[in-house]
Amino acid sequence: MKQQWSFSALDTLFFKESRPMESVGGSQLASVFPPPARTLIGAVRTSIGEALGVDWREYASGDHPLHAIMGRSDTLGPLRFSGPYLLSHGERLFPAPLACLQSACGQTRLRPDGKATHCDLGHVYLPVKADPGLQGAKPLEQALITEAGLRSFLSGLAIAPSEIRLAIDLYVQEERLGIARDNNRRVTGDGLLYQTRHIRPLHTAGLQMGVGVAGLDATNVPESGMARLGAEGRLAAWQRGPASVLPVVASPAKAQGLLLMLLTPALFERGWLPDGFVPQAQAGALVWHGDLAGVRLRLISSVVGKPVREGGWDMVQRAPRPLASYAPVGSCYFCQVIDGDLQQAQAALHGLQIGQETEYGRGELAVGYW
Repeated sequence: MKQQWSFSALDTLFFKESRPMESVGGSQLASVFPPPARTLIGAVRTSIGEALGVDWREYASGDHPLHAIMGRSDTLGPLRFSGPYLLSHGERLFPAPLACLQSACGQTRLRPDGKATHCDLGHVYLPVKADPGLQGAKPLEQALITEAGLRSFLSGLAIAPSEIRLAIDLYVQEERLGIARDNNRRVTGDGLLYQTRHIRPLHTAGLQMGVGVAGLDATNVPESGMARLGAEGRLAAWQRGPASVLPVVASPAKAQGLLLMLLTPALFERGWLPDGFVPQAQAGALVWHGDLAGVRLRLISSVVGKPVREGGWDMVQRAPRPLASYAPVGSCYFCQVIDGDLQQAQAALHGLQIGQETEYGRGELAVGYW
């Protein structure tokens, strides 16, 4: 049975961005928030091991009974994850879709142009505003949406302002100044001054970090506990319970195809393009054909943000993990179903995880219509 593990900060939290400490110069190291998937997954697995009384040296050195429950350092074993995501007062929040544009005068969305345009990708259908006259419209920045807001967007409707949660209403960022220490000599290090930005969730927001966990034998695992989380090992409380379910939407009367939106970062071989999709010529323009969960799709256009860089620390090898670039959350793909019913295809793809590293929660889809 799938569970939801939620983490609550007891003070501030720091989830270091991908740049190393020694490269920052006079700039600050910011926090990635929501935190990277491996951070919360590591906290979950550590909590499981501590609850089962593991000796971590024995766990890392050779065969261990716990490997059958939560895997090894290089594999998750039977565990599968979804997320991470934020929760406010127990309600899951979702990334703002990049195809939704907001201005002071109103809201519109992007959709594939009816006429192909020549660009660096070739002759393709670029996304254009559904309301060309709306000036100054841009994607929602530093914002999340509620389940009702996601349901509206996937149904082709506008997202009500009451369903938008700005980051400044959920948490604040605190600047910290520090210097490295030489504990053997009991002096500070020369030239090792650094600056960081911590995350402090607002009490009024009831903010938590959530992750879905499947494949866990939780017989001897308690329902709550404490864990060290993120850089500096900041203390957080955790609890586990039933997992949330993605909202399902009905097909609008005049739907042209499916809209695939990334709820978690996705790792694709070609950066922005989902794995398995290949270019095809259609009416003098370039589209991409592919197969997801047995559904044959024609990718017409996409709205993809800047790649997200993630690395992390390998605690077994005691070395940084290689950096990888992920397609960011909120990215939208406009597709047509080549064969089959539109609503059946939506049901088959909604909640699917695509790309690489899906066991780590990568590439979770919310599927609606355009």
